[in-house]
Amino acid sequence: MNWTPTDARRRWIVVAGLITGPALIVLSVAINFTPPSDSMRMDFDSMAANPGLIVAEALLEAIGFMVVLASFAGATQALRTRGGVLGIWGAILAIIGIVGFSFSNANGFALAELAQLPDRDAGFATAMAITSGDTASLVGTIGMAMEILGQVGILLVIGGLIRARLVPFWPLLIVVGMVANAVISTMLTTLVVDLLLLAACSWIAVKLARCSHEAWLGMPTIVPADPVSASA
Repeated sequence: MNWTPTDARRRWIVVAGLITGPALIVLSVAINFTPPSDSMRMDFDSMAANPGLIVAEALLEAIGFMVVLASFAGATQALRTRGGVLGIWGAILAIIGIVGFSFSNANGFALAELAQLPDRDAGFATAMAITSGDTASLVGTIGMAMEILGQVGILLVIGGLIRARLVPFWPLLIVVGMVANAVISTMLTTLVVDLLLLAACSWIAVKLARCSHEAWLGMPTIVPADPVSASA
């Protein structure tokens, strides 16, 4: 085993990302706890009234999720033996998820810019043209599907880390939170799920920071033979 400064930097980048990413996601919800209304026009007017807050929220969420997904993809470094298959598929789906979150938040930034046009009605008409229609619906569906695949990728990497005995089983409880949030879908449940993600990722980060160099490099641990048994 040849542990290099590059290996050390890679591990600390992953560890830092597993803590920073979820923290940004939690912050994105906390700074704007107002749920979306049933009227797109009301949401559009809200963007016009609080442009900085809306952009900050979208930016924090986008960066947070992309950092989380990239960090889990990087954590597969430790899954070269046990949990390797889960890690490979998890990393692939995490990268797909990064693209999906980029698409979704780019659309949000465009709407926030339209809300700042002097002619509010013209801006709203343009926003409706962007978000409605078969093409917009297809793009939105694809983006949402990619986001979901990214979240599945996170779960697969966690499963691989559990399979490699690097982390305990409890971080998979975020599945319960995701399901509950999908069913209830309120700002409070979203915040609770994001806090659960922060707790799980932070715990995983601590475990990876403390694991041996061999474990981080995905090398199987060799248990020395018992001298008594060997001589028998």
